[in-house]
Amino acid sequence: MFGKIVWIIAAFTTTAESFFDKMQCANCSKINRNCQVKTTGWSCEFEVDALKFDPYANSSNIPPFLEACLPAGMGFLNEKPIIGYCCFWSPEMGCQKIRRRSTDIESNRRCHMCSRAVWSSLMENKTCPCGKWFVDAEEKAANQNILNLIVFGILICTLLFL
Repeated sequence: MFGKIVWIIAAFTTTAESFFDKMQCANCSKINRNCQVKTTGWSCEFEVDALKFDPYANSSNIPPFLEACLPAGMGFLNEKPIIGYCCFWSPEMGCQKIRRRSTDIESNRRCHMCSRAVWSSLMENKTCPCGKWFVDAEEKAANQNILNLIVFGILICTLLFL
């Protein structure tokens, strides 16, 4: 019985430390050059990670090494580390990225996943409002209109030659 109590206490006290230690803040200063962020938000690689954050949660216990990457007031809803990476942005801090320490094999500091870029133009995740989209919304609409006209033309030609 005594052994179980000691084990439970040890597990509870080490969980709070190891929870934060499993994550790392990336230095995204290159993304923030020539960029003025006017909104606050976040997006994660996995939806389950996005649900772990709350802009109104208690953020007083977040260690400084993670606090630098979170908008003011942002906290965790439960004591679980993220699985992949999350991007955060606000006017005060610009764009930042938090990742699980065991991810991003090529580089532990890469931030391009959080900026507007070629790959992110094609993805569903929101990104920091910095950078230039490879394909912006207007170009997507124009391309869709052209595609619709081509399909319509093929349909008309098919009907005429039947």
